[in-house]
Amino acid sequence: MQIVLASHSMLAAGMKQTAEFIMGVQNNLHAITAYAEEGQEFREELVELVAKFGSESVLFLTDLKGGSVNRIITDFIKGQEHYYLVAGMNLPLVLELLVTPYKEQRSEVMNQLKTITEKASTELEVIDVNELEIALEDDF
Repeated sequence: MQIVLASHSMLAAGMKQTAEFIMGVQNNLHAITAYAEEGQEFREELVELVAKFGSESVLFLTDLKGGSVNRIITDFIKGQEHYYLVAGMNLPLVLELLVTPYKEQRSEVMNQLKTITEKASTELEVIDVNELEIALEDDF
């Protein structure tokens, strides 16, 4: 499965760089950025990148559900059985998706993606560092 990180500005490029810092070079991980350079046409860049994958399955991760990047990709992949879309990328999600062996059937892949995104969302947590310090002091 090819994985394409897509975002406004440089988030996707930074996410790719960080994931590869942790896991090493990932030949199936790609980043495309929108509105990062004047004159850049995001849709054209998307078409050019995906053309390189031939008939391989592609998972797109976008930064923001309903944002322009997400809408462009949604329109681009509509009706394509081997293309998948997840909105709201974060680093734990990207890392998990990189180590996942994907199933063959679309319904199975969709179930895998739902499970992975649910797990990634449980990693979000507000940490009150002031309370954390008190708890640590109480332990000693």
